[in-house]
Amino acid sequence: MINKFILIVAIAAWPASYVLGQESDTFSMDSTTLSLAEVINLATNYHPVLRQANLQEEFAKMELLAAKGQLDPKIVSAYSQKSFKDTDYYQKFQTSIKVPLWFPIDPKIEVSQNQGDYLNPENYISSTTDYWQITTGVSLPIGKGLFIDERRSLIKQARVYQDMAMAEQIKLGNKVLYTIIKSYWDWHYASLKYDVFDQVIQVAETLYNQTRMNYELGASSAVDTIQALITLQTRRSEAQKQKQELIQSRLQLSIHLWGPDNIPMELSENVKPEYINPYEFTPADTSIQKLIFWAQENHPEILKLEGKREQLEIQEKWKKESLKPEINLNYSLIDAPIYYDGLSLPKWQDNYKFGMDFSFPLYLRKERAGLQKTRLYQQSVDFDLAQQKRQIEADIKSTYNTLQISEQLVSQYQEIASNYETLLQAELLNVTNGQSDLFKFNAQQDKLLASKMKLLDAEAKLQKLRIALPYVVGLTSLSYSALYE
Repeated sequence: MINKFILIVAIAAWPASYVLGQESDTFSMDSTTLSLAEVINLATNYHPVLRQANLQEEFAKMELLAAKGQLDPKIVSAYSQKSFKDTDYYQKFQTSIKVPLWFPIDPKIEVSQNQGDYLNPENYISSTTDYWQITTGVSLPIGKGLFIDERRSLIKQARVYQDMAMAEQIKLGNKVLYTIIKSYWDWHYASLKYDVFDQVIQVAETLYNQTRMNYELGASSAVDTIQALITLQTRRSEAQKQKQELIQSRLQLSIHLWGPDNIPMELSENVKPEYINPYEFTPADTSIQKLIFWAQENHPEILKLEGKREQLEIQEKWKKESLKPEINLNYSLIDAPIYYDGLSLPKWQDNYKFGMDFSFPLYLRKERAGLQKTRLYQQSVDFDLAQQKRQIEADIKSTYNTLQISEQLVSQYQEIASNYETLLQAELLNVTNGQSDLFKFNAQQDKLLASKMKLLDAEAKLQKLRIALPYVVGLTSLSYSALYE
């Protein structure tokens, strides 16, 4: 009768609430909890790596701004003077402003003031205009640089880089979120498993105390007492191992907890995880192909490679343009004379400067090699792109199949744990009827404990796979909203 009482107490104390779907029952109402959504919110606002990822957009803006700097107007001034033995040889002052345009034409305005006894006749300016002269002109490429030049090439590439930077930002952000969420589930289920062992120890202590009392009353043998003690010691050692796992998982999650001003936050031992999973959605079989199609067009790695391909196409246009001879036409209107009461009408056919620059390398080895290298890079990117699409498709299918199997395993482990609960109850009945003993009861208890550990491990793996699927798809912030909302 006393043995029956012991086992009834043991069964009543067994943590049945750890069967899948009842995790939330394990938390005390007065304990401080931390949900996954709260962790993600903290990380989004304060995590240094996520904040660093957000800088990618700013880097891209500065890259474009630097490229556009080649279209900035430029002022150039020069002054020189020579005097020797009381003779003013010359005074020359020249200032000009160049205004590069997107179109293949460069306007230029030049203001000069030259005078002196030995001034080069080419630089002579009449005294009637107080030695001042204004020249306005343009330079027009009709060969190399007519359709595209280096500055336009760099600006176009910088604009493409903005899309590539956005893809890199998504990639870095997803990687950090994925790591954080996995760490959260490690901590969550390590906490659940430790709570299981904590209650198992209470069961073992109850069994040991009651068995020792029965031994003192002569109702139990010394072997039963030793067996109960060994069970208690075993449970305590197993709990210590689980506590170490809980501490490690808590530390790993704490790495990702940050507050304002880059202040790291510590996860207290008193804080309990809260089972609220914002990533519990799993696409159906009919949606898996939709994920693949979307990923092959929008995955960050695909966007980066396509951006690189587009940049190489721009470079190829410029390299092909470089095969042409360089021919620049220059025309400048000498708008003189200048009167104090205004400007005279320009004499387009009389007062002007005209010139032509021509250059062309005979072998074009540098230009041909540059073009061929660009085309080789394009082939390399095409190979990477084809392989990356294939790899992404394989990763999605593999993750999805593993996810489905994991869901089935969780269901099976839940049934196994429930069946072991039934067997333990049956063993209790056998002991009560004198058909079993404490040794067999402990064996059944061990099997039940092992099944619950497998169940929690399987559930932890399932939660990680649920977040792994949007990660391999490349969904922004690991959210399916881009596809299903």
